[in-house]
Amino acid sequence: MFQDVHAMLPSATHDEGAREDFCASLRKLFTTQLFPGTRTLYREKLLPEFERRHGRAPESQREASDLLQSSFYYRGANAVGRAAQELVWEVVGESIERQLPDLAERAKPRTGALGTLTTNPDFVVPRYIDAVDIHVMPGNFHTELGPDDVYAGALYDRGVHVFAFGGLGDRNEQLGVALAAWLREHRPDFHPRRILDIGCGPGFTTVAWKEAYPDAEVFGIDVGAPQVRYAHGRAESLGQAVHFSQQDGAATNFPDGSFDLVTSMLVTHEMPAPVIRAMFKEAHRLLSPGGITLHDGGADPLGDPFDALMTSWFGHNANEPFSAGFKALDFKAALTGAGFPEAGFFRGTREQVYLKGQLPPISLVGAVRA
Repeated sequence: MFQDVHAMLPSATHDEGAREDFCASLRKLFTTQLFPGTRTLYREKLLPEFERRHGRAPESQREASDLLQSSFYYRGANAVGRAAQELVWEVVGESIERQLPDLAERAKPRTGALGTLTTNPDFVVPRYIDAVDIHVMPGNFHTELGPDDVYAGALYDRGVHVFAFGGLGDRNEQLGVALAAWLREHRPDFHPRRILDIGCGPGFTTVAWKEAYPDAEVFGIDVGAPQVRYAHGRAESLGQAVHFSQQDGAATNFPDGSFDLVTSMLVTHEMPAPVIRAMFKEAHRLLSPGGITLHDGGADPLGDPFDALMTSWFGHNANEPFSAGFKALDFKAALTGAGFPEAGFFRGTREQVYLKGQLPPISLVGAVRA
């Protein structure tokens, strides 16, 4: 599976590449055929049968789930989806383990580097992160295998590309590109001088923000030291000056009013609701007057039990325990509760936040600081 090569990207032997291609094909089969087939099965067969028996449609996710669980197709499709999820990390991980010392060496900061890297040996990883392997990714985002370790960052970079069968772009950058494109279109007079990307991981969105606003000073933070080490090496290899540090997005060490834009991508759905609120409060503290906070998600909760169940697939099958709370959260109340004025709240609809032919539409939520 093709991915733009940069100095930090793990290489693959012929056999490793073939196994990765198989994983991508299996994931694509599940995503584009088996999973959508569940909707067809439910609407055309299971739902009519339930309505004939009960004289009504299912009224809760539990009823919809019990109905689906009666189907071998649904149970089999879920088994394939879970197996593919696990297999991606196993296959990519074996390739990275073979070359890990070399990757760690490449990521080390060099004299004359464009950006900076700061890790904290005393940093305590939050319990909600440490307690579960999100995405079934072994060790989650933060586990360190040794000094100067970059395993989790390399695993996420290559693993996400295989997992999404290339659908997030040749550098896994397209979600960040979409977010930045929306902001430029809907806030054309907004020119941030300092940008903070929370939960930056390997720096997919962080580099995208730097490319969108090349004159801005861009910072990326993550709770995982292997992530920010890898992100630093990756950004340097792509010729982008970004400052990475190991920090908690709900309690950073930056001074008040340090940024014009505080953003995240694919982070809030992996946080308990109280942590999301704390991150929004921290964003309010960090923003200068007129600054913007911007995050993916925040769509209105789905009322239909079946649709709600389907959008929670990863929560039920792929170690995303906070996704249900994320979907139920009142984001407007969370942002205004963090200090943002009600008049400053805004949403970007799925129809607006879209790069044609590149990725599915996403929704976003944000607010402007008074």
